[in-house]
Amino acid sequence: MTFAARIAIPLVAGVLAAVHAPAVHCRPAPRGQAETVVPLRPLIDMPEGIAIDHRGNIYVSNRRLENDSRVCEILRIASDGVVTVVATLDPGVDNGFLSGTTGLAVNARDEVFAGLASSNAATNGIWHLRSDGSTHRLPGSEQMVTPNALTFDAQGNLYATDSTEGTVWRFPRGGGRGALWIRDDLLNGEDEFGAIGANGIAFVPPSSLFVANTNFGWIARIPIEADGTAGQSEVVAIGFELLLIDGLVADVHGGLHAVIAGASIFGTAPLVHVDPRTGVITSSTTTWDKFDFPTSLAFGTGPRDRKSVYVVNAGLFPEDRPEAAPGIVRVNVGVPGVPAH
Repeated sequence: MTFAARIAIPLVAGVLAAVHAPAVHCRPAPRGQAETVVPLRPLIDMPEGIAIDHRGNIYVSNRRLENDSRVCEILRIASDGVVTVVATLDPGVDNGFLSGTTGLAVNARDEVFAGLASSNAATNGIWHLRSDGSTHRLPGSEQMVTPNALTFDAQGNLYATDSTEGTVWRFPRGGGRGALWIRDDLLNGEDEFGAIGANGIAFVPPSSLFVANTNFGWIARIPIEADGTAGQSEVVAIGFELLLIDGLVADVHGGLHAVIAGASIFGTAPLVHVDPRTGVITSSTTTWDKFDFPTSLAFGTGPRDRKSVYVVNAGLFPEDRPEAAPGIVRVNVGVPGVPAH
């Protein structure tokens, strides 16, 4: 697979409004107030993952509906507001909601890594979007079942959750073969509704990984031992407010910020702050109506938005809730994120 040609989004009318959206790089709204900064197309776009590089470019994994099939692509919203398709990853099969691009992460060199869940041994895994315009599947990742969220540690090792298996995989810096890092009951999500366990993942210096369990509504901490192995996991936060938790990021104070995909189902806050030392969960936004099935989030890196999180809003029911259509929602949470590694 290779990068798709860097086609400007004007051929996609619904995204054209986002190309010069001034809100993307203007001063954020007051703390807690949500604002849609990148609108996408209702009933066509299904965004999932997000990552932001050091230059402020925003990357979004998208499953675009085309002729009753989903096209799996990576969008880039550049610092000048221009939106392009920088990669298309063909899963090789069409499994509807079970097939598509998932989590994203960028490394210290601003290279993008993307999960692709396809149930196809030829394409399933973690993909590296190289700067020369090619794509490369990380060796070992083809053995994952449902690759999902991604994060880097301080040494540049990449960690990826497998939501079906309830595991975390580790890929060494430099592109070596990855391997199963931990399988743990706290990451297993199997219940009567399915098996969506380990999902969002965040690194907190100097040596902690936090993983969200979607079905059971808790966050587990996994220490990274001196030899790189996984230590004993423990639940640091649990509650009704975390049911159907999805994406997870960390701030400079060690606090966690999470989006709750099922917030509109349960009437809970769509964006929350979690103190892993006390387990206290609080809402991070006063504007709940902008969210409909939020899936992931990333801290801004620009000089004006380091205290903002950019949230992917899947917008699954735009006809019923047009104010929460698919797009990227920004919220000022009042604290910067952990610097990218």
